[in-house]
Amino acid sequence: MIKDLNKKLAYQSTHTDYLRQLEQEKIKLARELHDTALQEQVIALRELDALLGSPILLDKLELRKKIMRIREQQASSIYMLRDFCQTQYAPRLAEGELKSQLEFLLDRLQLRTNIEIDYLNSWPEDGLGGERALHVYRIIQELLHNTEKHAEAKHVKLQLYQDQRYYLLDYSDDGIGMERIDLVACAKFGLKGIYSRAECLHADLKFVSAKQSGFQCMLRIPIAAYSE
Repeated sequence: MIKDLNKKLAYQSTHTDYLRQLEQEKIKLARELHDTALQEQVIALRELDALLGSPILLDKLELRKKIMRIREQQASSIYMLRDFCQTQYAPRLAEGELKSQLEFLLDRLQLRTNIEIDYLNSWPEDGLGGERALHVYRIIQELLHNTEKHAEAKHVKLQLYQDQRYYLLDYSDDGIGMERIDLVACAKFGLKGIYSRAECLHADLKFVSAKQSGFQCMLRIPIAAYSE
């Protein structure tokens, strides 16, 4: 029994180290893209704006139209790249910061889509912090991504509450759902990463879905933190 426990702890430690390294790589990539590619595109956009304001184009309507189309494409690329950088970079979530970051995440989804969000968060302000908060943030981020890209949903419900022993997370959408949740689905929809983060949280995780019947994820996280 002790041998099995040691194996489990070693497995969880390996997963934790992997996820830490993954977060570091995400932050590094986001910073590099922000400081190089994004800034170069912003400079190019400003040059296009300056060109459009130049007197030499006042009587060249067709050329102005072509430059305007290029400018719109450039602005769209900047928006997508900036959104990608923000998605990959998550701040270090100290106690009390998870709630505001989740609100920011949900606000961005509503700006991009017509999905209605029913959100309730009664977790305490001084609740989860640090790596545990980051794991929760990434889990919810992945769930929202799946809903936006694959579910064809019109409504999302996210409830965060607690009892005496656990922080409870209940996420659901009214999308097309999945016929079954198997290894293929886990790989395609990022559910494997959610499983890994749930293990790092020492949490109970359950997925419920059926074809044309939406998707639900329930997570139960011990309030008492485990030492890594």
